[in-house]
Amino acid sequence: MIDEGPSSEDIDRFARDTAFCPDCGEEVWDQAEVCPSCHAYLGGKTSSRLPVQEWFQKRWVVVIVLALLIAFMILFMYSRPAAN
Repeated sequence: MIDEGPSSEDIDRFARDTAFCPDCGEEVWDQAEVCPSCHAYLGGKTSSRLPVQEWFQKRWVVVIVLALLIAFMILFMYSRPAAN
């Protein structure tokens, strides 16, 4: 028997229980074992946010520190007196 995906009854029943695949960002059911788009094994480890949002939340400190370092470097370069 060929699996043709969810039936319309399944979609109605699980329409509100979706999450995102952590590998490709495709919207999947939150209890899905395998992503239908990239076929990655999920094992219940879906994300309630898009991968970009998840990435930024985990690394926001690094992003902010890098932005501050760049800002200080630019300020330092422009605040030095010009050499004659």
